[in-house]
Amino acid sequence: MRFVRVLWLVGLVVPVWAWAQGVTPSPSPTPVASPLPAPTATASAAREFGVPAKLKVNVDFWTRIYSQYATHQGLIHDAKYIDHVYEVLDFKDRDGSHTRQIRAAKRKWKAVLMSVHRKQARPESLNEDEKKVFELFNDVNEPNKFMNAAHRKRLHFQLGQRDRFEEGLRASGMYLARMEEIFRKEGLPTELTRLPFVESSFNIRARSKVGASGVWQFMRSTGRFFLRINEAVDERNDPILATEAAARLLKLNYESLGSWPLAVTAYNHGRQGMMRAVRRVGSEDLGDLVDEYRSRSFGFASSNFYACLLAAIEVERNALRYFGKTERLRAPEYLEMELPEAIRLTDLGRFLGLDVAGTRALNPAWSEAVLAGRRPIPAGYRLRIPHDGKTGKEAAVQVFLAGYREIPSTFKTKGSPSRKFKKSRRP
Repeated sequence: MRFVRVLWLVGLVVPVWAWAQGVTPSPSPTPVASPLPAPTATASAAREFGVPAKLKVNVDFWTRIYSQYATHQGLIHDAKYIDHVYEVLDFKDRDGSHTRQIRAAKRKWKAVLMSVHRKQARPESLNEDEKKVFELFNDVNEPNKFMNAAHRKRLHFQLGQRDRFEEGLRASGMYLARMEEIFRKEGLPTELTRLPFVESSFNIRARSKVGASGVWQFMRSTGRFFLRINEAVDERNDPILATEAAARLLKLNYESLGSWPLAVTAYNHGRQGMMRAVRRVGSEDLGDLVDEYRSRSFGFASSNFYACLLAAIEVERNALRYFGKTERLRAPEYLEMELPEAIRLTDLGRFLGLDVAGTRALNPAWSEAVLAGRRPIPAGYRLRIPHDGKTGKEAAVQVFLAGYREIPSTFKTKGSPSRKFKKSRRP
């Protein structure tokens, strides 16, 4: 799983049933002032999801990123002392790429830091920018602190996320109740269902440049242990199926590492990587690992991943305070059943009078080949179809299956009806 915060979006969040049609409906909203109940957790989980003293500064930083700064703004700051902010950039009235502006700002503050390094014995000679930097580092007691801070890995740019987080709040209403149900079934704290705010802001179209996909941002290599990914379906893109996979992965992480701060960080950095970090530092305290562990792969994203989750929990739980009244979308009503044989979507629509557009939107795992009718929906796939609520769900499923059985066998292909073989595999 790769951590992506700036580059993962290819568009704004759109409701799942409208995505395939390219339109945004007007569903019945639910006020965010009284959204879902607060995440449930055992007493021990509640303690673990409190803010550790060593991470408080980081959590406060990400709370500001999610609630204060929009995506037309960004911070130039120190990657180690994350609250040392040199400048807030604003791109609102600027056209084109912002890369040049960001690079220029980094060059400027590198020069300022090096100048302070040379002048620090004579504070009276500092100009205004240099005085600002000098004061920011008053609480840092380490040799060559200004020169070290001028390193390219320390000068960091972070894009604001307020507007994306607010879009995620709206979209989350379609999924969070079901996600919490899945996590409770696995015996996991429901605070973990707020990770998609960090990974994708509940954008079902989220794709990263390194290949992570869906609201849980599974990499293909990790997703294959839990999900079907082939020419017909990519279940990483189905928010519900991906939630089931994320729950199993997080459970494995917790069983191996013994604490949620480590298990959550492993979701980004990998379970083996976190076990190696614990061995090298000799501590199971995430704050100690962030302070002391040095690895090329354990960078800014990994070291801040758990703090991002805690900030997302805080912002979502107190959304009214941070955003005012915001409306959450409701989950669509649908029927779900397992297809005994492979069959093309076009044939389902033709023989059963199926709402093809609505069905496409409820099954975002399908590939373009399935959507276009070039490939069948695979056997064993958990098909979802729209439900108008006029009859009970069980009766409606039986009516559908009865009609399905009447479809001539020449339009169906036998195949493995089970996904269970994946559950025996471990990443």
